[in-house]
Amino acid sequence: MAHRGDAAGRVAVRAWPTAATQRRLDTFCRVGWLARRTTTWALVLASVLVSFAVILGFAIATGELLELGERPNGSTAFDSSITDWMVAHRTSALTTVARVLSTIGSQAVLIPVAGVLFAALLIRRRLVLAALLVTAWGGAILLYNLTKHFVHRPRPPADIWLTNVGKATSFPSGHATQSLATFLALALVSAAWLPRARWPGKVLALILAVGVGWSRVYLGVHWTTDVVAGWLIATAWVVAAVWLAVRADSISASTG
Repeated sequence: MAHRGDAAGRVAVRAWPTAATQRRLDTFCRVGWLARRTTTWALVLASVLVSFAVILGFAIATGELLELGERPNGSTAFDSSITDWMVAHRTSALTTVARVLSTIGSQAVLIPVAGVLFAALLIRRRLVLAALLVTAWGGAILLYNLTKHFVHRPRPPADIWLTNVGKATSFPSGHATQSLATFLALALVSAAWLPRARWPGKVLALILAVGVGWSRVYLGVHWTTDVVAGWLIATAWVVAAVWLAVRADSISASTG
């Protein structure tokens, strides 16, 4: 019985992503000659680095372009209008919800959740899926930290903050970036074991990520464009990570 269960697990992993999904990944996530010919572990690693550099470059460029339309306090007309509306419509119930969602999107929650699943993947010898989870999570953190290092956008005024965020710069939102990347990776990895939960998992991941992003604007510690930028960075990075995981899984299957 245990042998059949393990075989079923391997079939589930091999069945993900579907052929149609892989074709979409191939179309969306090409990084030139190197990525199209990723057939060895060295090229997988090189493609990860190239993908990371491309996404980081676009993130920094977006932040620099955004500065052209910013006011002295770091906002744009779009950001200010949304933040002003959020502040004007705060309630005690919404504040509680925002604090909970913000905590869910923090490292205090993401690290243990991702860590437990990572350990389970290692125990089950799902090395490619474990690498996908760590790459999506860790890469997202590194991307937003490096972007913040180069883009020094001020946060909203401290007098509207409902939580303490220290002196870190505002662009992009770290919570938005890491939560979307981690939730999507968790959903995708879980779907390899539970194919029927693929779409519910993705929907839940998106709902939670949207909630986390909303909470950062509501709590007054990020501009809306910080959150949107974080979502875009996370999406691009997860797509790249999944595409490369598919390549790595193919190499593992051919050499295993």
